[in-house]
Amino acid sequence: MQIGIIGLPNVGKSTIFNILAKANAEVADYPFCTIEPNTGILIVPDPYLQRLAKIHDSAKTTPPGVKIMDVAGLVKGASRGEGLGNQFLSHIRAADMLAHIIKCFKSSDGESADPSGDVDTINTELLLSDIEILGRRAEKLSTLARTGDREASEQLDLVSFLIKELNQGRIPGPEELSANMAKYIRELDLLSFKPVLYVANMDDTGLSRILHKKLASKVGVNRTVKVYAGLEAELMELEPEERAQYAKELGIEGGIDSFVKSCYSLLDLITFYTLNKNEARAWPLQRGKKAIDAAEKIHSDMAKGFIKAEVIGAEELLECGSFAKARQTGRLRLEGRDYVVADRDVIQVRFAI
Repeated sequence: MQIGIIGLPNVGKSTIFNILAKANAEVADYPFCTIEPNTGILIVPDPYLQRLAKIHDSAKTTPPGVKIMDVAGLVKGASRGEGLGNQFLSHIRAADMLAHIIKCFKSSDGESADPSGDVDTINTELLLSDIEILGRRAEKLSTLARTGDREASEQLDLVSFLIKELNQGRIPGPEELSANMAKYIRELDLLSFKPVLYVANMDDTGLSRILHKKLASKVGVNRTVKVYAGLEAELMELEPEERAQYAKELGIEGGIDSFVKSCYSLLDLITFYTLNKNEARAWPLQRGKKAIDAAEKIHSDMAKGFIKAEVIGAEELLECGSFAKARQTGRLRLEGRDYVVADRDVIQVRFAI
């Protein structure tokens, strides 16, 4: 799973990326500072991992992580190649969701922000880029359809429908799409259909709060999170306890954590755990996946030789204190390959080599 960080130039994307990935991406107040995408791993805070590690006294812990990618700022006309736009748009097509950073503060040069206009600018460029891709696909499918290719003819109908809708500024919702249509859209990596989290980059002024309200009014309060990139970047220099104290005093605590949790939720991910003496590890997994998928994520050999999975919820295991006690009390279950993994399951895969 990968998150693509997008936005106009100079809205704080690379600063937020640095905080999230604890990286050292170049940060500067001029357009196209980020030519090649910055990539990193977004570490997701986990409430159980450290406690679970004590069951085996695991030598190390590995929290769940999701890939993040910061591309250069998009500008009006990006879909036509303005500002190297085509190159940057192609980078983010690989993302599973988009985190759209919106400036909600006044710049050092006195320039204010227009959250609503910024949203429209970026969304229009994503939409125009998709229309162009669909148009090229339609040309190829038309040629094949004329030869009597039934599959090409069906796909052409879908592409024509999408072009018509996008040209009207409409993005069909999931309820309007069949399973085959949704699958085809994913295969095309259409940007307009990717889930989007709108991230209000704030400072501690009243104007910033007003701008955030305007953004939430446009896109919906449940689709926005607030971060204070400039302030939080400064706090990153402090020790964790001191950082938390200052963040609370400034009233900006929880911004980055909210961003991380919202991304994890929007990607529809759950967490499962594996435990042994060497490592206690939390793994992200798409909701609805099965035990065989979890085994494949751990190691392909486990999936190939899968026999059964021992499964118990994290809280249950912590209550028992050990796998031995969990077995004695009948709380450790044996599940087959088609078992649907639940959030916070601890899984031990039995497999044959």
